[in-house]
Amino acid sequence: MVTQQQTAEFSGETVRNVAGTLIWLARPSKQSEALSRNWLVHLPKNQNRGELQSAIKVLAENFRKRHDAVVDVCTAFQERFQKAAEDFPPGREMDPDDIAVPELEKSEEYFRKERKELRDVRDALQRTGGVEAYGAEVFAALERLDKLFEYLVASLQELRWAIMIHDGALAPSTGGTCASGSEFMASMENP
Repeated sequence: MVTQQQTAEFSGETVRNVAGTLIWLARPSKQSEALSRNWLVHLPKNQNRGELQSAIKVLAENFRKRHDAVVDVCTAFQERFQKAAEDFPPGREMDPDDIAVPELEKSEEYFRKERKELRDVRDALQRTGGVEAYGAEVFAALERLDKLFEYLVASLQELRWAIMIHDGALAPSTGGTCASGSEFMASMENP
């Protein structure tokens, strides 16, 4: 018996599911109070050096695990999304239910916020001793995760724009283009 493999169709729901999965995987796993953002911002001066080094190793491992989990999903879906967007039939809307674009925006915002939090952690570590106190490993893992999140923001934005441009081209035309900014402003005032 021959079975035919079906290819999943590009849809707003698929985009939403993948974007949600990326966020879920990028979230820090449950961590001890020692690794909370508040603790990192106010590193105790009298912290036992062994405890501190152990906590920093856990932090670096947390950064690595988050990175690796997100990379696996990116690797599996990004190229497929890009190809599906490029090959999408020209006469059909990509996001007719308006699911994909808002989810992509939400994901972009999440990863921007995560990058800010990573910068705050980096700043706290730098301010309280830097590489000399904590070792290069935690900074390398943090930087690697930050670069991945930066890449994700750009990739999600690119996909969002591809959907909006594709679907925008299908919208009914108002009948012309403006030759200047003042003509555009006049058309906005007198619809």
